Amino acid sequence: MSQFRKIPYIPTADKLADMVFSKLKKIRVDAPRKIKMKRSEISFYKTLYFRQFRFIFPEFDTKLTDIANSFPFIEELHPFHKELIEVLFGIEKIRTSLSRIKNTRKSLRSIERDVSKKLGICEFTEEAKKIRREAIGRIGSTIKKLEQPLNDLIEAKIQLSKVPDFNLFEKTIAFAGAPNAGKSSYVKIVSTGKPEIAAYPFTTKELNCGHRKHGFEAIQLVDTPGLLDRPLHERNEIEMRSILALKHFADYIIFLYDPTEGAPLTLQQQLNLCNEIKEIFPNIPILTLINKKDILTKNQLANAEALLGKLETISTLENNKKQLEDIVLMVTEKISEKKLYVRPEEIEKIEEAPPKSKKEGEIEWIFFDEDD
Repeated sequence: MSQFRKIPYIPTADKLADMVFSKLKKIRVDAPRKIKMKRSEISFYKTLYFRQFRFIFPEFDTKLTDIANSFPFIEELHPFHKELIEVLFGIEKIRTSLSRIKNTRKSLRSIERDVSKKLGICEFTEEAKKIRREAIGRIGSTIKKLEQPLNDLIEAKIQLSKVPDFNLFEKTIAFAGAPNAGKSSYVKIVSTGKPEIAAYPFTTKELNCGHRKHGFEAIQLVDTPGLLDRPLHERNEIEMRSILALKHFADYIIFLYDPTEGAPLTLQQQLNLCNEIKEIFPNIPILTLINKKDILTKNQLANAEALLGKLETISTLENNKKQLEDIVLMVTEKISEKKLYVRPEEIEKIEEAPPKSKKEGEIEWIFFDEDD
């Protein structure tokens, strides 16, 4: 499961206040057993209010702490997730919301100290009731100020929970190309991924991920939304997700050309798109293929080869599964082992750590097989 989908339920400010304040009526004070003397009125109310406050402040603190801790620690995230958060929602917006929660916890502790002191020294029932009313009002106002931060975190949770369960440590092949070029169909045929398929452009609304086995390792296949033929800064949110996917964990890109008459982009525009991807990701190898050979006319194929050169032609159909699988296996063989991501500060710690020297008389354990 994606770490963002593990984020638990986040209440609104009003709901949070209701969740805690509604439990106050269940807190009661009974007369002590085996004592005939009646408890004084001030003693009764002070005892009741102290019990309520001993519940209410820790309860708010616990719930706010759980909300803050439910979000992954941004500094420890993989660069892909950091940039994805920035694109989908904004890292600073999340940091600000979490900071507001931290400050609210401090404010509640300050109110708790003040209320505890006042209630402890009060001598009259009406005074105790006034202290309680004022305390509940201050707590309510403090929680009310979290309305926008909590709404922002709720929205962030919704957006981030849409992120597919990418494995950043598996060999990954990303499929690129113009809308309706056959990327979704390819992934569906050769992997466990089941993206939405339709015969019109812009079908892919989200990044879709499928897997297939290659020996003892799993290969990850990513179907990206259509990367349109325009400058990087003009791309929309969905297209930016594609770029993030390619930039951070794609080991190989399979680019599909669509030379048919109904293609949404001309062949020249598709070539421009492919060249742009090569420029943006110079370190990621790209395999280019011509798709839809099942419906290509001889003239369309000849025109495509005149512009693109001699490329392997495919058709993303179930009856052509063998060719599609062979291409994926061929590309997989070219991908070197995936390197584990280590944060820069961890690398510095490893490099700065002095080598451990073996102590005199220390036993060096050597593994051996009993049968030897």
